[in-house]
Amino acid sequence: MTIENQNNMESYLEKLPESKFELIDIDRETELFYSFIKRGRFSFLFDKYFPELVAIQKECKNKNECMEKFKEFLENLATETKEKMLVAKQEIESGWEKIGPEFLEVLSEHFETSWPENKPEIVGFVSNMPVYPRFLDKYQFCVGYENTSKSIETSAHEILHFLWFKKWKEVFPEMDRREYESPRLAWRLSEIMDPIILQCHPKIKELIKPKSWGYSSFKDIKIGDVSMTEYFKKIYLDSVASGDNFETTLKKLWEEAQKHEEEISKF
Repeated sequence: MTIENQNNMESYLEKLPESKFELIDIDRETELFYSFIKRGRFSFLFDKYFPELVAIQKECKNKNECMEKFKEFLENLATETKEKMLVAKQEIESGWEKIGPEFLEVLSEHFETSWPENKPEIVGFVSNMPVYPRFLDKYQFCVGYENTSKSIETSAHEILHFLWFKKWKEVFPEMDRREYESPRLAWRLSEIMDPIILQCHPKIKELIKPKSWGYSSFKDIKIGDVSMTEYFKKIYLDSVASGDNFETTLKKLWEEAQKHEEEISKF
């Protein structure tokens, strides 16, 4: 490693953010349930796990009525699940403490960018939500409580998004911030690549032990004769193997994403 590269690496690792987990505030959880239950992409999850809320949502005359009934339902649910959630919170914290700092460090090295100094804390909210949104600008995300290893993987997945989009902004500064969110192409590429990196970076895979390769719908999407995941996995691994810096890898991935936007837009 050259002196310049060594200095760059040290700057990436100079300040790693702290990570913590909290039980989600009921008002925030209510807002999230109200927001996500109306999104077609996730409706099957709410139909499966919260049919009562789906029924309430259909009967409500306006948002205020809906929010009041949602909050009442979720307050009762929080009372029922609080003990399990507290135990899960402790287990997730304990598991993340063992691997989190090294994961943040390896991710910073791989993406060749430092964690931002003005974001000293990453927060995971333990929630009853059946989906796990992330909030890029605040470095916050939601996580489930029923399976600790899955919650660790979810945490790694969402945290990877934070640094991915920091690097993305450095490489594509002209791109509008809204392109980072669903259903736009830059968001779609990030969802494809996140599990690929968790699965294919040797050290990250060793730390996280991921099981998921992304959305269940991914397996049905093909580019040419290969699955969408395999297609982008090859581009990523070939770029890494050739010694590309991560900026070049991102540019190659983005070029292919634009070329195959029609196929990618199926999920």
